[in-house]
Amino acid sequence: MLELSSEERAELFEEIKQENQRVLNKISYLGREKWEKFVKTVQEDCPSISENDLQKISTVLANLELSESQYSLIHQLAILTPDQLDKLDEILKKWSIDMATIVLDELEFRLKLLEQLQIKFLNSNTDEVQELQPLFNRGLWIFGPEYETIEYTSNQGMTSVIQKLFGHSNILGSANRPDFAILPDSTVGLYSYPKFDNDGSELGIDRLTIVELKKPGVPIGGDEKRQAWKYVKELMSHGLVKRDTRVTCFVVGSQLDPLESGETTENDNQVRIVPIDYDTIIKRAKSRLLKLYDKVKNAHFLEDIRIHEYMKERAQRELFEM
Repeated sequence: MLELSSEERAELFEEIKQENQRVLNKISYLGREKWEKFVKTVQEDCPSISENDLQKISTVLANLELSESQYSLIHQLAILTPDQLDKLDEILKKWSIDMATIVLDELEFRLKLLEQLQIKFLNSNTDEVQELQPLFNRGLWIFGPEYETIEYTSNQGMTSVIQKLFGHSNILGSANRPDFAILPDSTVGLYSYPKFDNDGSELGIDRLTIVELKKPGVPIGGDEKRQAWKYVKELMSHGLVKRDTRVTCFVVGSQLDPLESGETTENDNQVRIVPIDYDTIIKRAKSRLLKLYDKVKNAHFLEDIRIHEYMKERAQRELFEM
């Protein structure tokens, strides 16, 4: 636009002010003063700026004044290079903020979970009850794509049955939400998906997933696989699992017997028993994340996880030494 006279600038300023009046009414007196000073300064120092762009900038400023983060965004933009600003512009053309937030939050959640699993697996002092099982409660997606679209929930009723059947009722964690059963050499978590009829009424369990975490040093062999099938048979005998329920048992540990590392099936292939070691779980998780972990492993939120886990382990070690 052509450089404006002082009268024209004043007239344009009033128009912009009217356009933003609804937002300005919510801003403090001091905030309005800062906003007016900014708009007038831009008019004077950037005479080539178009009226449309000046209007948009003034609206952004007014909205920033109302936001909780206020001008933090300005600081973030100020450190970007011209190329990075162009990339940000392209991202915002393709993605809405709300949609990008949904995707990035889910990605961050999964990357943090993977980072925690890697740290826990490498620590021989990790408690599978207090530390590993809660992570798997949030990480069924690691085991396969079918867990992406179906909402599995922790099945407290069946967990209680296993506790009673095997005589182990010692539950760690919230008394209101027992998510797993503690057995002599392992921890068992059960996750189910209900079956519905045409009217939407629940008929029972359509799919059941059992995650059994073996204690470090307990190799997974034929006996451990048969034990998983024993759990299923007990649940079936009590009517909690039907013969047509699809059941997958993941028996997870630090090492597998090479001769028993393959998947086995029972009940006319309705029950799958899958032994799996920690290294394979990490590889699957990275694959499920499209191998993004290696590209963003230096992200600050992952570094925060490492620091947190290090400080927690250090505190536990110092407490033990005392």
